Amino acid sequence: MAFEGNNAAKKENTRKRKIDEIKKADFSKRKLGLFNKVTELSILCKAKTALIIRSSNNELDACGYPDCDAVVQQFLAGKVITEDYDKKKKEEVVEIQRLEYETIVDKLMELKEEEKNLEAINDEAEKSGYGIPDWWNGSIDDMSLESLQEFKNSLETLKLNLRLNLDAKKLM
Repeated sequence: MAFEGNNAAKKENTRKRKIDEIKKADFSKRKLGLFNKVTELSILCKAKTALIIRSSNNELDACGYPDCDAVVQQFLAGKVITEDYDKKKKEEVVEIQRLEYETIVDKLMELKEEEKNLEAINDEAEKSGYGIPDWWNGSIDDMSLESLQEFKNSLETLKLNLRLNLDAKKLM
């Protein structure tokens, strides 16, 4: 029996050595893995989760879905606070759409200003007798092959621009 006792002590020492030999995984890799699992679990189960980890140097790292602070506040208060999160998301969407609208309005104002300038130039040219010739009313019988090709390309470009403008106005 004494021999078996020594054998048991020998096994214990072997176990300790194996544990010491196991390399510790990098904390940041483990943390990232845990955060990924928490997020996956939240999405798959449609659950609200929060994970707070304290590292060996006493730094706190937190991860939560949909929002760590909201989940912790809900846990501490014992009531649902998701309305604030949803409201915040909706406000962000509205703000983005408002900025896009303002950009479009600014571009529209620039186009209107450009149109007014063009009309003024055309009016002045007509008054002075140097009007812009109606190139589309000209005869194509006297044009060379190269000129006809350019004319065709211009008409196709005009057609494309008209379609784009029409589509843009339909969207408005």
